[in-house]
Amino acid sequence: MFHWLRERRRRRLLDEPFPPWWEPILNRNVGHYLLLSPAEQSAMRDITRVLVAEKNWVGCGGMLITEEVKITVAAQAAIPVLAADHEYYSRVDSVLVYPNEFRTPNPEDDFEDDELSDTILAGQAWYRGPVIVAWNEVLEEGRDPGCGQNVVIHEFVHQIDFLDYEANGAPPIKDPALAKRWQTAMAAAYKVHKAELDRGDETFFTAHAGESETEFFADAAEAFFCSPEGLREEFPDVYAVLAEYFKLAPANWFSKRTKRG
Repeated sequence: MFHWLRERRRRRLLDEPFPPWWEPILNRNVGHYLLLSPAEQSAMRDITRVLVAEKNWVGCGGMLITEEVKITVAAQAAIPVLAADHEYYSRVDSVLVYPNEFRTPNPEDDFEDDELSDTILAGQAWYRGPVIVAWNEVLEEGRDPGCGQNVVIHEFVHQIDFLDYEANGAPPIKDPALAKRWQTAMAAAYKVHKAELDRGDETFFTAHAGESETEFFADAAEAFFCSPEGLREEFPDVYAVLAEYFKLAPANWFSKRTKRG
């Protein structure tokens, strides 16, 4: 699609009033929505509308794709790009949704990967391919923004990582100073995490985060958005570079919730 035509379609879409029946879905299924500022909520609504309209939504394993499913997944995918420069995950053509955790490969989905045939997953991101998520995880984690995990954020952050054509745990960063701080902070935290795993210690990040730099980035982003105060306490430098990159301060969202509670 020509860039100008896509932009014109987006403008037309966003000029239309926000569907009023979508708001209760956001309130019910996307716990982060209620934590955001009015400007951030507006950004989430706009990004959600574009993602719902532009992505190819596919139900797998008997999953029925409803408007609620699209809105719930798209709104959570919007969280990492609420303030950062983005192209609405333009390299992601399709979002595949299973009702529950899935085992790959699945012959009916046309994806082949023997190394994953015995692996049960809640989510997966393919380079220049789809994002795949399990609806039960999407719903449970989406409704509890402080649970520390979010499969949608995790898999879409992988797509951000892929923007520099590598799965290396570092998205494209235009600011050289931030890129340097990013490398220093992430490398140091990854080293600490790996050492804790080797010793059998309790870790802040998941064991999955120790598999590679790209998994560490996705796991750190989950923590940034779903356990920001814990991340800032345990790994302040990681929180700082993520806050600068995403141009957001999730710790403030949760502190406001605590004060209201």
